[in-house]
Amino acid sequence: MTSDAVPEAVRRVVLVEEVISVNVDIHRWQLTRTIPVEGDQAAADARARKLAMEYVPQVFRRGRGETVGRGVFRASDGSWLVEVRGAYEHDRALVRITTAEQVHVQEYVPPAKDTAPRPKRRLFRRG
Repeated sequence: MTSDAVPEAVRRVVLVEEVISVNVDIHRWQLTRTIPVEGDQAAADARARKLAMEYVPQVFRRGRGETVGRGVFRASDGSWLVEVRGAYEHDRALVRITTAEQVHVQEYVPPAKDTAPRPKRRLFRRG
């Protein structure tokens, strides 16, 4: 059952999306983290800004004591686009950080088990 009613307490979150390699030629954005934020929109904006300045994707390799390069851009919609760079040209990752209000949650419910026996299927047809 779902409800379109506005929740009493709005849950603010910061969403972290990263460009993930599907294969050599295909990359796509994927939601990698959802971080709950205590407080109002200003608190969510502050958390997003801090993440934009510090976040390093888990798949990004860096050596001991190495500080990554970073280009941080604030978009007109309030989101952050971050380019994280390493020592080599191919050591590069893109991250998008956005604030949001979580307005709906629906848990997964598996289908009810059918109590009626299923007919057996034949693997091979006979003549």
